[in-house]
Amino acid sequence: MTTTTTPTKHSQPAQSLHPNSESNTNTNITHIQKDNNPTTMSISKSPHRLLFISSIGNQKPYRFTRHSAGHILLDALSPILPSSLPQQSYTTWYSPSYMNESGPKLVRQLQRWFDKIDSPEGNTSWISNSGVALPLGGSNPNGAAGGAAGGGRIPATLVILHDELEAPPGKVRVKRGGPEASSLRGHRGLISICESLRGKGLYPVKSVNSNGSTSKGGRNSGGGRDLSILRVGVGIGRPESRGKNAVADYVLTEMNEKEMDAVKNAAGSILGVLEEELFFSGSTSS
Repeated sequence: MTTTTTPTKHSQPAQSLHPNSESNTNTNITHIQKDNNPTTMSISKSPHRLLFISSIGNQKPYRFTRHSAGHILLDALSPILPSSLPQQSYTTWYSPSYMNESGPKLVRQLQRWFDKIDSPEGNTSWISNSGVALPLGGSNPNGAAGGAAGGGRIPATLVILHDELEAPPGKVRVKRGGPEASSLRGHRGLISICESLRGKGLYPVKSVNSNGSTSKGGRNSGGGRDLSILRVGVGIGRPESRGKNAVADYVLTEMNEKEMDAVKNAAGSILGVLEEELFFSGSTSS
């Protein structure tokens, strides 16, 4: 299923753009994924999962280059998140590493956050803010995604904001899953993250059988959590030249004012995607 969109300013209302739902509206987002059965999905008023919203790119002196579009996007997104998402249901994190080394530190930070959420204090905070109880080590009595398949732990989505070569500046492409769902297109930051997740047994996920053992193909691994990946790429264009070093030079060049505005203005459209992801109830498998 593919949806093509036009720019949305921050001040405009967020639209319904979940990667697993059809949309007949014009927005600035293209969804690329496998089709799912819409009858198995529903949107709930209560949060059904956690969001770890991360951005990858480079640090100084490359912080405002095209390759760091993910960081610039998170700069614009962070101030508008609290008014739309329950603050206990998400966290934001900027990768402090260079692009091709993004994975190890991101996964360590993700695991620390999970440990905090899984503590009695974190679970109590989630319940008080969301109204959905997911007792540690038990099943989910409210029927939210996670239940037995998630080992009783709150389901989570790793959101990765990154630059998207080839796409026009500011155009957003949303893809669910890792390389098993759709190609990473040689993006070294995404490759590093997926390799680190795999190394820690967090993704691809496995299902938990009734006897406590795990098997491939489900949504659970790495400590018994239903973990999804949502790749949110923001377009940075592509150099006209096809020379040997053209792409490297292009992505490490600072954005001009027009490109910077295009990336920042994508935040309003992405907010709608995050809202639907947070309140989404049902299977998120590709």
